[in-house]
Amino acid sequence: MRAIPYILTFSALVMLLITACDQPKDTQTGNEVALQEGVNALQTDGPVEPQASTARQIPGSNEASRVSSRSLLDIVESNSDLSTFNSLLQKAGVAESLSGTGPYTVLAPTEAAFLELPDSLRDNLDSPKHRELVQQLLNNHIIAGRLTTSDLQDGAILKTAAGHQLKVAKRNDKVQIGHAVIEKPDGMSSNGVLHTINKVLVPLKETAL
Repeated sequence: MRAIPYILTFSALVMLLITACDQPKDTQTGNEVALQEGVNALQTDGPVEPQASTARQIPGSNEASRVSSRSLLDIVESNSDLSTFNSLLQKAGVAESLSGTGPYTVLAPTEAAFLELPDSLRDNLDSPKHRELVQQLLNNHIIAGRLTTSDLQDGAILKTAAGHQLKVAKRNDKVQIGHAVIEKPDGMSSNGVLHTINKVLVPLKETAL
């Protein structure tokens, strides 16, 4: 009679094992179910957008990836239509900033843009005695952060490294910053983005050069 409890206990263990073996293989614990539901939520709520910085640095083409490995200064130096801008950056000591980590947004005036300046102003840009004012002029073309044309919203106010404000205006396919229109947008680099513009953004106090 003493063996009966042991037999019953053994029988109960066997039944538990059989029941466990009959369960579907994908049976999950409460924690596993919650985790899986979280994964399903990501999959069913639509695609997860990449972070903006990643999307901009690697737009999806081999050419874009190659360009993005170069600094802003590299891009300026390699563009013959920005030779005056590059020369002033070097002489005024602002070029080093464009080799830094950043990121920066650079509004680079073309050769034609500099030719439109008054002779009195253009002739004095290379003068050593105006170095600090030229630095202010150049810094008025540099904005902290990486701002592509898709980031620039109509009516937005941008503060330049010189401390001045520039208003953004977007009309159809044209983007205007201050009184300058972007001619070649979104030149991606490792430390920012460069937009080629058709005017020199001269702060009021620099007009006295």
